[in-house]
Amino acid sequence: MNRHNLTSHARLSLPIETSDEHNSVENRVIRQLLEALLFEKICDFEHQLGYFEFILGEHSYRVQGNVSGFSRVRINSSDMQYRVGDNWQKVSLAHLIADLPTEQSVKNRLRLELDQTIKLSCWNQHNLDRIVNRRELNYNELESAIDEGHPYHPCFKARIGFSEKDHQCYGPESAQHFQLHWLAVRRCYLKRRFNLLSETLFWQQELGNDHLHTLQQQLTQQTDDVTAFSLMPIHPWQWQNIQEQLQTALSKQQLFYLGAAGDLYQASISVRTLLNVSAPNKANIKLPLNIMNTSSLRTIESHSICTAPDISNWLMKLYNNDNYLQEKMVLLEEYAGIRIANDGPEHQNWIANLTDQLGVIFRESLTNYCSPQHSLPFLALTVIEQDNKPFIDPWIKHYGCQQWLKQLIETAIIPVWHLLVHHGIAIEAHGQNMLIEHKQGWPYKVIIRDFHESLEYVESYLAKPELAPIFTELESCYEQGQPDQYYWMSSVEALRELLVDTLFVFNLTDLAVMLEHHYQFSEQKFWRTVYQAIVTYQKSGLTSPERLAKIEIFKPKINTESLLKKKFDGNRAAEYHHTVDNPLASAQQEAAPGNSGTVLKEIENKTPCFQ
Repeated sequence: MNRHNLTSHARLSLPIETSDEHNSVENRVIRQLLEALLFEKICDFEHQLGYFEFILGEHSYRVQGNVSGFSRVRINSSDMQYRVGDNWQKVSLAHLIADLPTEQSVKNRLRLELDQTIKLSCWNQHNLDRIVNRRELNYNELESAIDEGHPYHPCFKARIGFSEKDHQCYGPESAQHFQLHWLAVRRCYLKRRFNLLSETLFWQQELGNDHLHTLQQQLTQQTDDVTAFSLMPIHPWQWQNIQEQLQTALSKQQLFYLGAAGDLYQASISVRTLLNVSAPNKANIKLPLNIMNTSSLRTIESHSICTAPDISNWLMKLYNNDNYLQEKMVLLEEYAGIRIANDGPEHQNWIANLTDQLGVIFRESLTNYCSPQHSLPFLALTVIEQDNKPFIDPWIKHYGCQQWLKQLIETAIIPVWHLLVHHGIAIEAHGQNMLIEHKQGWPYKVIIRDFHESLEYVESYLAKPELAPIFTELESCYEQGQPDQYYWMSSVEALRELLVDTLFVFNLTDLAVMLEHHYQFSEQKFWRTVYQAIVTYQKSGLTSPERLAKIEIFKPKINTESLLKKKFDGNRAAEYHHTVDNPLASAQQEAAPGNSGTVLKEIENKTPCFQ
C-alpha cells in the first residue's frame, strides 16, 4: 500500500511550507558540507574552546562543535558563522560554496546537487504525512518511512535527473507502486546469467505464467522471430530517459518495447533497488538509473551484473560450511543478472553508448528468511522519532545501553569481521547494505546484501582460494584488470580500510554519538565495548592468530576514504584518503597491563553539537 494510505498508523498533519522549513534543511546541508570539509582535512583548522576556526577563500569561519570517534567532525548547526569586515554573520550556502577550494565548474555542479537536495527535502516535508511512530512499521514500510537521507554526504538527496514529479513517483519516500517496463532484445546483444536455470523456467518463476504470456503476446505482435529475442526489464524512469538513444535499435528491430507489465514494485532507500509489493517473497530488482545521488552516478557497472551470481555462489559455499556464519548471518543472494552486451555480428554504437545503463540484478527477498515485522535497516538504529527520542529508545530502556550494545556488536559487527579475518573477504557493510533481525528489539541476526560492486579480497589472504571464481573467465575486462580496479586488491590494508570505513567510520560512529547524547553512554564506553568484542573473538580460536594479525584493526592512525575530496576532483576512478585517529587503539591502550583501572581520555573539548 502507498504511504499516503497507511491509515493504520497515526499521522501528523503538516502546515503549508514555510521559509523555516527551507532554512532548516539548508542549515543541515551547510553543516554536513562543513563537517566533510573539516573531517577530510580539505582545509586546515584549529579546534579550541569548543570551536573550529579556519579560513576558506577570503573569509574566516568559526563553527561550534567537537571531534568524535574516528576523527568525525560534529558541528552545531545553530552556531555557524563567517567574518565579514568586523562582524560575524551566519553562514549562507551561497557564500560557503563561493569560498570552497575547488574549480568553478565543480562549485556549479555541487551547487546544483545541494539545491536539489534542499528542494526535494522540502518537498518531503510539505507533501508527505509524518508518521508519528515509525517504531510500529515493518521492514518494507521502513524502507519508505526512513527519509532522513545520508547523515554524512551533504548531497544526501540530490537525485540529479529527477524532477519533483519523478521524486514523487519513484523516490522511496512516497512509497508509490509501479510496474517495470520491458524490452525484448536480440539474444546476440545480451549476456544472461540465470544460475543454472533454463531461461523459460527462470521467467516462469519470476513473472508467473500470466505476466509472461502477456509479454510474449506483445512480442508476437511485433515480430515473427520471437525465439531470437529475450526479455530485459527497465525502470520506467530509465525508459523515459534513454528511449531516444534506443530509436535506431528500435527502428532496426534489434529490440522491441513491450510496455509496462508484471508485479507492482516500490523503491527502497537505495532508490534503484525495488521491492516487490505484489509478491514480497519474490526478488528485489536492482536496475540502473541515470541519476546522481550522494557521490555516485546510480547506474550499474556492466561487468558486475552477470558476475553477481558467481560472487553469491562463492559466498554461499563458504557460508554453508561455516557454522558460525549460519548462526549469526543471513546472506541475500544475487542469483541472476542480465546486461546489454556488444557481442553481436557487428559493432553497435547504441550498445556502446548505453554501457552500464541497461541491465538488471535479481536479489533474494528478505521475507524468505526473516519476518519483516522483526527486521529493519541498520540505519534505523540512529534515527530520531517525532517524540524527539531515538527509534531504539524502548529497547535501550528495557535492556540498558551496555547489554543491548554488546548484543548488537556480537550479532551484527563481529560476523562481518569474521568474514574478513577467517575467510579473507571484505564487504561494504554500510547502513543500507546491513539489516538487523531482532526479537522485541534484542538483536538476533545480521542480514547482508549487495555484493556485486562492494566485495574485495586479496588472493594470498583467502583461506580457501580454490573456491573463488576465476574472474578472467567471467568477463573479458577482467583479463586486463589491475589490482584495486575490480574485486582483487593489492594489499590486505585495502580490506581493512573497506571494513572500517563502511562499518565504523560512516556507520557505528553515528550510533556512538547518539547513545552518548541521549543516554550519557560515553563514546569511550562504546568503543571499549567494540574492542572487547573483537578481543573475545580473537580468544575464541575460530581464526588463527596469524590471520588476525594481518588485519591491523588497532593501529592508532588509519587511512579512510575522502568522499568529498573525490567529488571536488570529479574523477570517478581516482581514490582519495586521509588519516584519522582510531578509538579502538585507545581502547587497546586502556586495556594494557597496568591501565586496567584507567578511563579513556575524553575526546577534547566535548561540546554538544546536535540540531
